[in-house]
This record gives sequence, structure tokens and C-alpha cells, in this order.
Amino acid sequence: MSKEILYGNEARMRIKAGIDKAARAVASTLGAVGMSATIEYKGLDPIDCDDGVTILKNLDFKDPYEQIGLQKLRKAGVRTSVEGGDGTATTTVLTQALVAEAFKEIANDSSKIREVRERLEKGLQETLTELLKIKREVKEEDIERIATISSLDPEIAKIIADIIKEVGINGVVTVEKGSKLGYSKEVVKGARFDKGWITPYFINEPSTQSVVLNEPYIVLVDRVISTNEHILSLLNSIGTGQDILIVADDVRSVALGTLAQNAVNKIANIACVQNPYSASRAREFLLDIASLTGATIISEETGMRLDLADKSLCGRAEKVIVTRDNTTIIGGQSNDEVLNARVKSIQEEIEGTTSEYSKLMLEERLAQLTGGIGVVRVGAYTDSEFNAKKYKFDNAINATQAALQEGILPGGGVALLSVVGSVKERMFTSMLLAPFEQMTKNAGVELEAPFWHQFGWSGTGSSELPIDKQPPFFCMNFKTKETVNAFDAGIIDPFKVTRLALESATAIAISLVSTEVVIVDELEDGKTNTN
Repeated sequence: MSKEILYGNEARMRIKAGIDKAARAVASTLGAVGMSATIEYKGLDPIDCDDGVTILKNLDFKDPYEQIGLQKLRKAGVRTSVEGGDGTATTTVLTQALVAEAFKEIANDSSKIREVRERLEKGLQETLTELLKIKREVKEEDIERIATISSLDPEIAKIIADIIKEVGINGVVTVEKGSKLGYSKEVVKGARFDKGWITPYFINEPSTQSVVLNEPYIVLVDRVISTNEHILSLLNSIGTGQDILIVADDVRSVALGTLAQNAVNKIANIACVQNPYSASRAREFLLDIASLTGATIISEETGMRLDLADKSLCGRAEKVIVTRDNTTIIGGQSNDEVLNARVKSIQEEIEGTTSEYSKLMLEERLAQLTGGIGVVRVGAYTDSEFNAKKYKFDNAINATQAALQEGILPGGGVALLSVVGSVKERMFTSMLLAPFEQMTKNAGVELEAPFWHQFGWSGTGSSELPIDKQPPFFCMNFKTKETVNAFDAGIIDPFKVTRLALESATAIAISLVSTEVVIVDELEDGKTNTN
């Protein structure tokens, strides 16, 4: 296929057109009165969605230059969403504004690219330094407020606040489809560890790139599995149509091919996961999982043969979710006496150790065994309704945990507004104002002089700097159009999400200002521009 090449500002403007088009689709969802997008799914009911990542993932542009802009914006939004759990719309608005300002700086002089890159990096650091000065730690009453801001639903927020208080800041909370309408929650025995599926051939939930196993048999092995002889006895004993999780030092070669083929052919839902540790810690990890699930470790050290193993050695759980990066075991069906004995053994080790590192590792293991997994069940009439509600729960859970990890800032765009006067890099001025201005637009508020005065600012808007940047931070409740104290009213944002949004926007801007040549495939009609 022939290629087309564009250079300099012309190429960058074509990419920017894609960013602007995609950003418009997401920006309307920002804020307490943000709106939603209706997304078509072929063969399924359309969904109403206010989740920025979902909107970006469902966009595709015919123009390849615009598609590059979309992909860059999507990368920024996904990074914030994955690491912070929320903030896609904010990231989108920030990225659009910063890219526009950065492109202006080099529009007629590409020799300034290096200088602009350095200024962007410096501006980011200045902004984060100023935000750290106004950050505050989370109080117990803030937890439900943060969940409300993210989900826009007080009932969802109450459930999240209650379950996070039970499982802790770093606890695992999953959202599942319930058998009854409405919401319910419980904390079950379970654990999460940082290893995912060995091969994507096991995936049975393409939308989330995960393997979901219901009431699986759990196989724990302290060796490498590589031949069919190692697995045939177990597979025959368990039988077809059963879900299976295998945790081993590794699964390779013919054995991996056979298991993957079984999964692809729908003979069984299977996931193979590597032990996340090595040496003695790997053994302790298997013992912990065994105590949670009731499994017997198939170990050559104790004279057991894998090729003779059967399902009596397997553990069980209500559910297992395996993603690319981690594995979550929910509702391990262990013997309480065995689990309690394991917990007591670890507690005794903690008391007896003098090594801070060993103590930290032991405390992590103890938390896995005693903390449990929070399960929220969501009942809905249709799959599309469930998916929409699940997005709200997932975003609110992640945003709440992010806030507990790194603290909170005044919300409603006020945190970024309050540091405008302290950040010297002029490219950041428009960017820091952008989320607030988009929220006012979504709420139908005109940015006139009286409006700015009621917040304690002089002038008529973005050309003026804040007079008083010290708490209390007054902002607008966009639902009621009233001026309120952000913290007292619960209008707050997680510092982590704001930080990630700024970092993601800056990273994309730095990447794009470095672009001088863009090469794309030419369309069949010989043109790349379809506008």
C-alpha cells in the first residue's frame, strides 16, 4: 500500500483535529451535571454511558491523521483510568488544551521543539508542587463524598463507603451481576496476587481481556508443567465443562498448548498462572492459597506425582478473575480450622522476626488471609443496564481508593484554578482553567464578572489570577448553582487522579510537539483526508 507523508505544522494540525473531535465527545460528561453518550453495539442494546474510556474506545475515525490524534488521547485517558480508576474526562480536557497551547509555541518555528519539551516538563513539576501544598488527608466522612462525586449516585456511594471500611484502603472490591434487582454487598474469603494469565488464548471475557472462572477447581503445583502426561490425569478426573485454575512455577510447551486448545474449543474454561514468587517465598505463597481454597499442594518434595493427581487434591472457590496483570480469588472454600491455623502461624512469625523487611512481607501475607474480598452485586433488567451501573461502581471504587492512598484536593476544577498564579509556564494557564470552564459550560453557567467575584477572584475570567489561594476553597455546586466550601460540601477530587491526569496530558503533549513527520497509509481513493 502506498504511503502519504505530511510535515511540520500541517501534520500536527491534522492530528489535533482528531484530538478535538474525540475530546468533544468526552468533555460533555465532565462534572456533576455532565451528560452521557449513547453508544451502539451491533446486535445488542445501545448503552448510555458517561465513562470517558468507554467512549474513547468506541470511537474510530476514517481519516488516519485524526485516528492518530484519537489514539494519543485514548492512551492518555486509559493510563489515568487504569492507574487512578477515574479522571478520563479531566485528562481528555487537559490534554486537548495543553496540546493546543504547545502547538502554538512551535507553529512557525520547529527549532523551538526541545525548548518547549523542557518547558512542559518544568510546568508539570511546578503544578504538582503547588497542588501538594493544598492537598489534605482523607477523613472518614470524606469516603462517601468521594464515591458520590465519581458515581453521581448516593446509594452507590453509601455501599462503596461501607465495603471499603470493611476491607481497608488497599482491599479488593469486585462488582458482579446479582440475581435480584438492586444492590447488595458482602465480604468473602479471598486474595489477589500480581500474576495474570500466561497466554491470552485463555480469555473468555473479551471486553475486559480477562478469564472469569465460576466455581473452579484450583490446582497448586510447585514445579514447571510441560508435558501432557503432567495434566491428563487431572483433566480426566475433573471432567469436561468444569472451570480450572492452575497455579504453577510455569506452564509451557505441549501442556500449555493442550490447555489453551481446551479453552479455545470451549471444552473448559481454564487459566494458567505463574507463581508470583520464587524459592522459599513461592512455597509459603502456595501454602497461603491452599489454606484459603482447601487445595493440597502437589509437590514432588512430599513424594506426590503430578501425573497421578486427581481432583481430590484441588481447592475450590466461588469465582476467580484472571486479567493480564493479576489474579483474584473470591470466596475460597477452605476449612476454617486450617485457615485459622495458618493465620496464627504467620502472626507468630511476625512477633518473632527482627527484620523489618520480613515483617512487612509477613504482614502483607496476613492481610491477604484476613482482609477478605469485598463483593458488590448489582441486579439489572438487561446487560446494558448492568454494564452502565458497573462502570459507575468501578469508577467510584477506584477513585475512593486513590483518594485514600494520596489524599484529596478541592473539586469542581477549583484545585487547578487555585494554582494558576503560582505556575509560571504560560502553556499551563489555559490547561489549568480548562476543566472548570468545561464544567461551567456543561452546567449552563456564563463566565461573567459577577460569577468570578463570588469565588473571590477579580476580573472577568481566565485573564485574571486568583486573589486568595488559601483555604477555605470556595467553588460552585453545579447542581444547585450555589457557592459553597468545597471540602465542607464534599466536592473533592483524589490527588492521585488529578496528578495522573496532569502527567498523562503532559506526556502526550511532549510526544506530539516532537512530531515533525507523519506517515500514514493512503486510502483506496488516493486521499487520506475524508473531510
